[in-house]
Order: sequence, then structure tokens, then C-alpha cells
Amino acid sequence: MNTTQIVVTVAGFSLIAWIVWYFWLWKGESVAAQTGTGGILEIDVTVKGGYQPATIVAKAGQLLRLNFTRREASTCGEEVVLPEFGKRAHLPENQTVPVEVIPEKPGEYEFTCGMNMYRGKIVVE
Repeated sequence: MNTTQIVVTVAGFSLIAWIVWYFWLWKGESVAAQTGTGGILEIDVTVKGGYQPATIVAKAGQLLRLNFTRREASTCGEEVVLPEFGKRAHLPENQTVPVEVIPEKPGEYEFTCGMNMYRGKIVVE
């Protein structure tokens, strides 16, 4: 192998490693939802290259309001899907869209973008 082939091979493996880390291994921050008005658990989620925070901690049986605000022009983030709750919402750029769910039992509930590339989860205790 010559120098060019080695550089291209190393660059390719580096890119593959980054993709695996970003889409499957990166956990993101975990934030507990705070009790807002009327006893509703509430949290603001920013959509920009993913979900921030990516992991939300909530309580079983309590109404949870996720306030999604999309801060990017990418079409990937223009929809959020919560399959376990049968919910999906269109997210216009720079507008806050509340999505309310009631997680009945403890566990982990995933939410994704419409293309299934951005991922987040609700951890219910």
C-alpha cells in the first residue's frame, strides 16, 4: 500500500467510528422534568443537530409536557415522533410546540425525528 491508500483507509475508518459513536453510542445529557403550572411535569427540548436534552427523566402516571423548539433549518428535525404514545408533531423552525404524554408505567420511551436519525428518550421512574 502506498501513502495515499493508507491515508484514505485511515480517514474512512475514522469516519465510520465517528458515525457509530454519534448515532448509536452517544448518550447526551439527562435532565429531570420540573413541575410547572398545574402540577404538570414540563421540560424544554431544543432540536439542533439532535435533541438537547436527549434523555428526560419523568414520573409514572404524571402528565409530561415536552416543549420542542427547532433551532435549525434541517428537514430532519421538522417532525418528532413518540411511537409508544401514538404521537407525532410538526416542528416549525423557531417556534415552540408542546407535546403532552402520560407515561403510565416505569421504563424507557424513545422519541425520534421523522427520519429516525435524531433520538431521545424519556426515562420513567
